[in-house]
Amino acid sequence: MRLRYLLALAQPSATSIARGALIVGIVMVFSPLAAAQKTPPKIAPPSPTIAPAFGENDALTVFDNLEATLQSYNRKKFLAAFDPARMPNFPAFRDQINHLFERYDSFTVTYHLAQTAMEGSNGVALADFGLDGTSNSEGMRDLRRQVRLRLVVVWNGKEWRIVDLSPRAVFQ
Repeated sequence: MRLRYLLALAQPSATSIARGALIVGIVMVFSPLAAAQKTPPKIAPPSPTIAPAFGENDALTVFDNLEATLQSYNRKKFLAAFDPARMPNFPAFRDQINHLFERYDSFTVTYHLAQTAMEGSNGVALADFGLDGTSNSEGMRDLRRQVRLRLVVVWNGKEWRIVDLSPRAVFQ
């Protein structure tokens, strides 16, 4: 008798099979909905054409690059910080920089960042900028310039590049 009772317990009835199938069906129907709710929405990566906000760290990076390229006497890398396609009168500026490198053997740069701002999609930085150059000829005086330098930069999708600089006379 006890064996029959145990066998009866081990064999499911039609009602319990139907209930089990109903539960499995409900779980299968609502599982995709639950999974869809847990999946976070996909956020598109920022567009390289939309400029991020230009801040103090960005301005310091641009000025640090100018300082490093001048002090390491690297004319090519210095000019690479500028966007020749967007900078007004870039060929004349390039010639001015080439002439500067021809007249002086070394440079020392100092700067103090004063202000950063956004003007439309352009970044703007103002700094008290000092440029000293050691003349390469005995008859010529060393260079000593102190100006409030204004840089205008644009985002090219990877970095901020200079499109305007004033006063340009600091490099004469």
